[in-house]
Amino acid sequence: MILLLVYGTVMVNSATAGSGLARQVLGIVVGAGLLVFFWIFDYRKMKDWSTPLLILGALLMLAPRIPGLGYSAGGAQSWLAIAGIRLFQPAQPVGTGGFQPAEPAKLVIILFYASIVLRNDGKIESLKEYLKLLGIAFIPVILILTQPDLGTGLVFIAIALGVLLMGGAKARWLITTLVVGVALAIGMVSLNTWLENTGRPVILKAYQMNRLLVFVDQTRDPKGAGYNLKQSKIAIGSGEVAGKGIGAGTQGNLNFLPARSTDFIFSVIGEDLGFTGAAVLLGLYLALLMVALSVAVSSVDLFGTLVAAGIMSMWVFQILENIGMTVGVMPITGIPLPFMSYGSSFMVTNLACIGVLLSIWTRRPFQSISKGV
Repeated sequence: MILLLVYGTVMVNSATAGSGLARQVLGIVVGAGLLVFFWIFDYRKMKDWSTPLLILGALLMLAPRIPGLGYSAGGAQSWLAIAGIRLFQPAQPVGTGGFQPAEPAKLVIILFYASIVLRNDGKIESLKEYLKLLGIAFIPVILILTQPDLGTGLVFIAIALGVLLMGGAKARWLITTLVVGVALAIGMVSLNTWLENTGRPVILKAYQMNRLLVFVDQTRDPKGAGYNLKQSKIAIGSGEVAGKGIGAGTQGNLNFLPARSTDFIFSVIGEDLGFTGAAVLLGLYLALLMVALSVAVSSVDLFGTLVAAGIMSMWVFQILENIGMTVGVMPITGIPLPFMSYGSSFMVTNLACIGVLLSIWTRRPFQSISKGV
């Protein structure tokens, strides 16, 4: 974690030419405070809080929809204005701050998913039980789509599937769920195209539809919808093996690369540090995920296992999706890169998750440690 924080701070400083450093450090400081709080707090006290957790998660996700409080940025109404002050706008310079309640909602929803799956005591024996739990798990997804925040909705789905797998769901049920989900997505795109051609109200917004079309055909509209992906691949490819040096990348510094401090921070890493820097980052992520997996399997408390599995699932999906979209193997979504992307709300949430993992790890029974479990 410490190495990732140092790495991320250096790269955010490079991507923002220094203007985002103070805000990033502030997020780390606040997040470190929450890390210590959750480390000290006994996570087991939350295993029966499924209803309060769902209510809290719903409030966080619906807050931006309150007139006069929330406002739109980046195509979704996901941000809050406090006392009439808009904390973040795309037109403002990097470093002016912001609060996105969907970020802390991720940890709340992980705890919620773990608490409802815990009721089956690690044994989801029937398809009916699985479908019931899956239906409950989709409640937060539906709520977040009201913003609409498709990226966070996909993160919630990844978390739910990870918790259900660790909670005893059969692998074939999860695979079937994924296949059905892909089929529904393809059907939605086809329906959306038909609705647009016939002049009827569409399901997907124009920018969402364009991202999917560019993923299918990466040569599509290189100066419009496909511009981000094209510039990202140019930046990563130009870094070659060793990179151009920190702060020496041209695609980022000359403003060809969009969202270079947030969604496309990996492109900056590829340009500045090349294949070597990207490989080091992936190695650090692998170590982080192995630690999370170790916490999950070593916990003798099922709730701790499920929570750790949810955190790991969230990180796995965000890493694969973010890096994948920058090189064209995944659709472009607004999913940041853990511990690397600029954003205080995102950083605070990730550090809070580390605190929860530490809470699970340090509360293993002494007997399990003495036996090497």
